Amino acid sequence: MIKEKYHRFRQWQQDPFDYHDSHHHHECCNCGGESDNNYCPRCGQKAVHGPITWKSVWQGILDVWGVGTRSLPYTLWQLVWRPGYLMRDYISGKRQVSFPPVKMLLIVCIASLVISNWIKPEEVVNPVVTSTGLRYYVDVVNNWLNVHMEWWILLAFSFLIVPIWSLFREAPKCYRHTLPQGFFIQVFVGTQFILLMMLIFIIASLFLLNYNGEYMGDLAIVLIVPLLLLIDFKQLFGYGWWGTLWRTLMAVPMSLLILKVLAYFGRAVLYLFEQGMGRQLWKLILIGVDRAVLLWLLMEIVGVVNRKEWHDKGWWQVVKRPVLVALVYLVVTVACYSLGAHGGLMSLYETYFGPMES
Repeated sequence: MIKEKYHRFRQWQQDPFDYHDSHHHHECCNCGGESDNNYCPRCGQKAVHGPITWKSVWQGILDVWGVGTRSLPYTLWQLVWRPGYLMRDYISGKRQVSFPPVKMLLIVCIASLVISNWIKPEEVVNPVVTSTGLRYYVDVVNNWLNVHMEWWILLAFSFLIVPIWSLFREAPKCYRHTLPQGFFIQVFVGTQFILLMMLIFIIASLFLLNYNGEYMGDLAIVLIVPLLLLIDFKQLFGYGWWGTLWRTLMAVPMSLLILKVLAYFGRAVLYLFEQGMGRQLWKLILIGVDRAVLLWLLMEIVGVVNRKEWHDKGWWQVVKRPVLVALVYLVVTVACYSLGAHGGLMSLYETYFGPMES
């Protein structure tokens, strides 16, 4: 019996939608058109209707907030039990039964803020910012993200768009998926993450656990996020467990490299506004270029592994582009060391563990 229930659950995960027409000839009450479908093909009026009841009143109130239909509750339910399949359905064109993902993320984020303020209304004191000018706004945002670690992790999901596009581009179930599709994938993942954080917050509050932003961020990174991504991407892209695992793990350093590139170029812009042109400015730009070329090299290597063209084209034709990118990276690395900056393998070390102390 358990095996049969699991089999039915797996079938529901892969195809939960069952469409049947009414096959009952009717005349539309709205436009007078005749049809055998569930909805009028002329005006869209629902075929089956009844008298206005208190249920209709409640439905009308919920419609104001966009949750009157089954779309939002049903989409959240699917996001818990079949997240990867739901993402694949949406980006492949099955969008009628799915609540708009960006709107869903916004509603879930607002609900998370309301619940957290209701359960734990005391205000979190942010560190005092003493800087001025453009750096003041940078420090304010940085301090807020450090205190609210869950929102920093949510923002970090956007850095996964390019790595996931590169790593899973040859996937059997989402072949050649695009960057805009990757954006919606990460919106679904972010919504799923906020739901899990809300659940952890409520459980921790009920059991009076020591629950702060730092603890939540550590718990999410160490336990929740890797498992979350592994299950999502296996269902979404159709690779086996091992193929999904190494690609998911590879996405982490690649996303950190993107963050490093943006951070160094951002620091260069900040330095330009505060100090003007100088040696330090060129050093920051060159380090950013070093990380960008390293990311490019990793994407080329992943492309070689994904396409597996060495049997048809020969080894040199396959590895020619990665070798050329590696030579460019070697030149940039030498230039970094000439300015006293870490490049090469040191940049990989800093990507994982932060800058080395002199």
